[in-house]
Amino acid sequence: MNAAAPATFADLEKQTREYELQCVTIEDLVAALESDLEAIKRKHLPALKRQAGVVANRQAELQASIESAPELFVKPRTLVINGCKIGYNHSVGSITWDDDAHVIALIRELRKKQAAILIDTTEKPSKSALKTLKPAELLELGCRIEGDGDQVVLSRVAGDVERLVNKLVEKIVEAMTTE
Repeated sequence: MNAAAPATFADLEKQTREYELQCVTIEDLVAALESDLEAIKRKHLPALKRQAGVVANRQAELQASIESAPELFVKPRTLVINGCKIGYNHSVGSITWDDDAHVIALIRELRKKQAAILIDTTEKPSKSALKTLKPAELLELGCRIEGDGDQVVLSRVAGDVERLVNKLVEKIVEAMTTE
């Protein structure tokens, strides 16, 4: 189709048919990849699980040995043996809590003078409230509206290829991190 000539419905019908065929092809390829990944996972997962258990046991044994002999790690406090760094280091730890509201209430009650320092407050414009303003009012406030007006629509009714590919990538990453 000539780029300068406007498209006709016949052109669009032909292009959407070609687009749909290519989308179906990628869906088939993704399905084949998922099937192959499952087969590979079934093949290697038992050995990986066994080896993970062996590694966890060796780690626990090594940690117990290090804990049983702190005198070996006075100076230097750490050693590298067979590519493993072992020993002790000082950790400053991290502060944790279960309930933000409870900690904030206690700070306000017990440390009134320090509350402004100990409690983070975040201010940001409210999009839902700003949506009620007129465009001229938004401009006065330094805001702008992006993406308004007519926009081209191009999506598959049968399914979204991007969503399918993203789902596959998520599955792969999840499988790698959980197993």
